Amino acid sequence: VRSGRAVGIVMDRMRSRQFTVLVGDDDASVLQCVVELIRVEGLTVRPARSGSEALHVLLSTPVDFTILDVHMPDMTGFEVMERYLAGPLIAPAAGAPERQVARRLPAIFMSGEATTEMHAQCQEAGWRLLDKPFDPSDMRAAVNRVLEHLNF
Repeated sequence: VRSGRAVGIVMDRMRSRQFTVLVGDDDASVLQCVVELIRVEGLTVRPARSGSEALHVLLSTPVDFTILDVHMPDMTGFEVMERYLAGPLIAPAAGAPERQVARRLPAIFMSGEATTEMHAQCQEAGWRLLDKPFDPSDMRAAVNRVLEHLNF
């Protein structure tokens, strides 16, 4: 358990840099809720309403980590990450992450139909999978774990 001072140090480091997160979900109400939750945490949000839009954001915008719905109609969240991590399909825009950085891109996934296999796939890749509906405190905790790893 961290002492109050150690947690304060982590929070100070988190606030010393502006982080950008991609949030992708085809359900407008879930997308809006997650975006609002993340903005309250002081993060810059790049929303996407489909898998292809999420992939476009990843290829054109510097992003520190992602929060993606697993089930989207045009491309799953897993497919978005697989395509992105395999290498750009188009030339990245100025400031977009280099390929070696992309291979370490943290991700949080969300699913209303999570399976044991999905949880295992996420755990193997070092990602987190939240079951929908999730408690906002679970999302905050997952985001804070990502931020801690990004800062150390």
